[in-house]
Amino acid sequence: MTHSQTVLFLTGSLRRPSHSCGLCHSVATTLGNFGMTVTMFDQRDVTLPLHDSVWHKAPEQNPDPGVRKLVQLAEQADAFVLASPIYHNGPSGVLKNALDHLAIEHFAYKPIGLISHGGNRTSQAVDQMRIWGRGLLGHAIATQICTQNSDFEPHDTDDPRISNPDISARIERFCRELSVMAKTLAIARTALIE
Repeated sequence: MTHSQTVLFLTGSLRRPSHSCGLCHSVATTLGNFGMTVTMFDQRDVTLPLHDSVWHKAPEQNPDPGVRKLVQLAEQADAFVLASPIYHNGPSGVLKNALDHLAIEHFAYKPIGLISHGGNRTSQAVDQMRIWGRGLLGHAIATQICTQNSDFEPHDTDDPRISNPDISARIERFCRELSVMAKTLAIARTALIE
C-alpha cells in the first residue's frame, strides 16, 4: 500500500499580505488535486532564531522548538517547495536561514519545486535556490514559477490568489512534475540510501 506523498512548503516572506505566500496557497491547492499532502511552514507564524553552527550536525537537538518542528517536518517530507520574494536580486535571508537549520539528510534525493515573486517575473531568486538545492543533494525540478503583481487578484488584507490563466497553467505543469518526481525519487532514495 502506498502513502500520500507529503510536500513541505518553506516560505521566505514575513509580509502580510504576501504575494509569495499567496502563490504557495495556489500551488498547494493544485498539489492536493494530485493527491499530495501539503504542510506549510509559514515563517510569519514561526520565528526561527539565526542559525548557530553548533547544531549543524544535530539540528534535531536545537533548543528552539520552532527549529525542532521544522526539522521534524523536513524529515517526514517526500518533496519540498521553496518560495521567496525577490530581495536584492535573490531569495530572502529568512528562507536561507530556515534552510541553514536543516541538513543534507533532509533533502537528499528528494524533489524541490522553486517559486518566487517580484521583479517582473525574473528568475534570479529561483536560480539561486536551485544552487542551494543542489548543495543539499536535492533535485530541483525543471519547471519553476515566477510571478509579478499583475498575475494576482486585487487584494487588501488576505494573501492574494493567482488570476493569470497562463500562470495557472504553469502551476498545473509544476505540480504534475513535482508529483511524478516525488514518486520516482522515493524509489531511488530507497535504493541509494539503504
